[in-house]
Amino acid sequence: MNSYTDFYVDKTSRTFADSLVAFGLARVLADLLNRQTGSAPRIRLHDAGPYYRITCQPALERAAVREHGPTLEPIRAIKTAKNAASLPAGIPAWDYEQERERVNLYFAARKQAGKADLGPDGPPKPHVHWDIFRAINPGALVGYNGLVANWWAVRRQPEALLILLDLYAVTPNDFAAAEGAWKQLAKDNGWDIKPTVTCQQVYNPDQGKGQNKGKADGLSIGNLDGFWLSEWLKAIGFYEAALTRQVRGAKDRKTFVVAPRNLALADNQKVMEKFVGKMQFAETSTRFDILAAIRYTVALLEHIREEPSLASQISGRRSIRQNVVAGFHTAFYKDLGNATATMNVSFIALPGWVKVETSEDIRLYVNPKANHEDPQQREYGLLDELELLVRQFDESHSDAFTLLQYLRDFVSGDNLDAFFRFTNAFPAYLMGQREQGKYAYALSTEFIERLVMSTEEKLTPILQSEGFQNIAYAIRQSTVTAQYRKKQGDRKYDVRYGLGQELARKSRYPKDFVAALSDFLHKYNAENAQVMETRPAPYRRSVKTTDIDEIVRLIDEFGSETVANLLIAYGYARVPREEEPDMQPDIESKQEENE
Repeated sequence: MNSYTDFYVDKTSRTFADSLVAFGLARVLADLLNRQTGSAPRIRLHDAGPYYRITCQPALERAAVREHGPTLEPIRAIKTAKNAASLPAGIPAWDYEQERERVNLYFAARKQAGKADLGPDGPPKPHVHWDIFRAINPGALVGYNGLVANWWAVRRQPEALLILLDLYAVTPNDFAAAEGAWKQLAKDNGWDIKPTVTCQQVYNPDQGKGQNKGKADGLSIGNLDGFWLSEWLKAIGFYEAALTRQVRGAKDRKTFVVAPRNLALADNQKVMEKFVGKMQFAETSTRFDILAAIRYTVALLEHIREEPSLASQISGRRSIRQNVVAGFHTAFYKDLGNATATMNVSFIALPGWVKVETSEDIRLYVNPKANHEDPQQREYGLLDELELLVRQFDESHSDAFTLLQYLRDFVSGDNLDAFFRFTNAFPAYLMGQREQGKYAYALSTEFIERLVMSTEEKLTPILQSEGFQNIAYAIRQSTVTAQYRKKQGDRKYDVRYGLGQELARKSRYPKDFVAALSDFLHKYNAENAQVMETRPAPYRRSVKTTDIDEIVRLIDEFGSETVANLLIAYGYARVPREEEPDMQPDIESKQEENE
């Protein structure tokens, strides 16, 4: 084999370790091809089911590997005050103490300046990989630096790199042959480097110290080993495709690694830069999952909007999740004081309902006016509104925690079921918060309309029905609007606090739901008539018998649960541009910086 065009990374662990190998290998290929051609190569990662396939254009020549391999420096060692003397002479290294001081100076200046911009004369921002340094040091520092030192020792022998490339040039990957070739190469060159090293849990979440035997023929506590060059690729991939942060209020840690479907390495690097920039604050665990999925999707859509060539490539692809990036492999690490333990390994999918056929569709999800300086000029896309909604919830409270779980299921799902579970539970939270004069943000009616049209278009006739709109108006007037007027001193109309829960409870059976809804509408019209006799205008609209007839017809066609879910979601949503000061989110004051 004189050249390489395709590589294959078998999915052996089914965790983010597989993705890290793929991204690490892609980075090595990009560096080699850049030296071979003098220009940016085209490296693309494909999810082929049992393995990741990596394609490169132009082909990588073995002669170029021999010539340029010794100059590769994809990652550096991490130097601390304790290990500085033990690192090999001349090895490139990031200075951990220096980077920590840089972080402290930056956040001290931010705290002193408040919300003011630090400007070009302020202290430099923290290193883009600072959180990776923190994740590695101290628990994985020795193993990590050992991998970098191994590469530093063998870098001038191209055969070491060719063993790695040959390993992933075919599938299934023959690790036995690669380890055998390495033993011979190490013997020939006098290297005291074994073919395997201990797998570090920071990028092998399922391979911590413990009982790991495949066959239960004995009990021994130990570590798992892996081919050292593959572990080196995982360390490289960690910088390319991982986001790792401490969880707010604890020393626990969450790590997210991109799971590509069909993604160019160059695009991934630009999207990750945007994404990391959006994740500057510590978050609680469930909020972290939701915001990571939302913000990565936003970063991806913004990148597509900025790259005309990429926009043309996605034309007609529809689902971003199915065709570009599937989501994140994640791991939750529990802090045990002197060590950490993997408590959970999961997958957070990107929103399956985000579908883009043309670059113009991006505006539906991410509106450029979302951050307009004038609040009155702001316009939100679906993902913009979802983020505002999520950021208000305090996960330490049980009611907010349950709502966040529903939202996580919805954001990572393909249908409206989880969303309706959220909207059925949300009215109690919304009314309770506002009754206490606390912050509360509700989705807009426009959001509900656009979401339904983009996910379940067959339900659009319900929203377009005049009867539905009038009854949803009655629900809104009797709940959130009446509560708002009460706070303004206008007690003209009673507040129906448990209406949403009552309708949701009765929705399973059409007769019961129609009876409950009719009872509410009867009382609503009676209250309107009473107010018109005793109070001056303005008055709210009454519901007509034709509206009730229309709802009954919709129930017959779509089912009582579907109609009830939409009525509750739409009835408790806010009307865009409605002047209710307590509905304006003060998001920044609710954030905590990840210092």
